[in-house]
Amino acid sequence: MWRDLADWRTRAVTRRNLLVYLRNWRSAFVPPVLEPVVMFLVFGMGLGTYVGSLLYQGREVSYLEYVAPGILTYTFFTTSFMESLYGSFVRMFYQKTFEGITGTAVERVNLIWGEILWASCRATMYAVCVSLVLAAFHLLGLVSLSLGTLFLLIPVGAAATVAFSSFGLLFTSRVPTIDHMNYPVFLVGVPLSLTSNTFFPVDQVHPLAAALAQFNPLYHLSRIFRHALLGGGPEPWMLASLLVIAAAILGLSFLAHRWMDRRLERES
Repeated sequence: MWRDLADWRTRAVTRRNLLVYLRNWRSAFVPPVLEPVVMFLVFGMGLGTYVGSLLYQGREVSYLEYVAPGILTYTFFTTSFMESLYGSFVRMFYQKTFEGITGTAVERVNLIWGEILWASCRATMYAVCVSLVLAAFHLLGLVSLSLGTLFLLIPVGAAATVAFSSFGLLFTSRVPTIDHMNYPVFLVGVPLSLTSNTFFPVDQVHPLAAALAQFNPLYHLSRIFRHALLGGGPEPWMLASLLVIAAAILGLSFLAHRWMDRRLERES
């Protein structure tokens, strides 16, 4: 399975999705990019007015500075999860794209990897745009972030999107119709994106919530981003967090291939 990741057929599937995306890039690009930017403004400058400052690692930071790394990780997760959920389902069920692709030299494993990589590429592209907005806020003096670290974190987030994209494909392989997408979106996706140390410190909510968060790769990604962007240096716990993310990438991508392969076999 893993050797097929670098196969030309996998790249061909990713390229095909990119070319289709570029045909309607205005409507496909602008609204999704604006969503995290608007949320940053609403939560950071709106809610932040009432919250004021938070105590983070023994020092006070403004809520705008606290939520900035969370918005970035939110973008990585939500974009990749939704693309592999809705986008892949539409291509498979309504547009019959998967049926046409598997009728060529492309095998199912290449198709699945291509879907995962495309969702990851799209999420990374949007995250770069959000990073530019955060950099602009830093230059305007509204937030104090480590700009050198900001763009170094992009590859870490891009790698994590492989896990998030695979997570979305797990539901794509199971839901019978697009109407059933409400369950994974509103019962799984939205709660995870909002309660993973993105918008508020989960550690301070309840000991049980803090314990459960340790199994959540998005929580670990958000924790790493916030620590690094707010000027923190290397810490031993960061290695453990990276290992959790790596385990999620391996485990979720393996399950996504198994489950999607079975569904594609049934659909063929």
